[in-house]
Amino acid sequence: MKRITNTTVLTALFSLLLGLSACDDEERISYGRLPAAARTFIETYFPTESCVYAERDRDDGRREYEVKLSNGTDIDFHASGDWKKVDCEYSFLPAGIVSQAIVDDLAERFPGARISKAERERGGYKLTLGSGAKMIYAADGRFIRVEYD
Repeated sequence: MKRITNTTVLTALFSLLLGLSACDDEERISYGRLPAAARTFIETYFPTESCVYAERDRDDGRREYEVKLSNGTDIDFHASGDWKKVDCEYSFLPAGIVSQAIVDDLAERFPGARISKAERERGGYKLTLGSGAKMIYAADGRFIRVEYD
């Protein structure tokens, strides 16, 4: 009987340790605890929307923030509050988030196209259009390529 009890205790401890090691550093936070730059971004480009969810996350040792707005838009921010990704699931990207050079080039290549998702990556941007095409631009607004799924 003692052997079963010890085995049960060891199994429980092992399960607990395994569960704790699987946890990541995600913490739900209030809107007011977002970096000032992130709040300013939201209030500038999404003034009529409210924050329904905000989370502070540690990804690969770097602090990041994830926000969900009342219109379904997901926004990821770096620790500094600079935007990393804006995904407008049910709408299109508001004007002003990407540079005018990119907007002008996009209007020339795909007249009438609208951006539904923007990702700021090392060295540039990846923009997803409503049609599903992915436009890759350099940080200075130079067109690089288009990808189709």
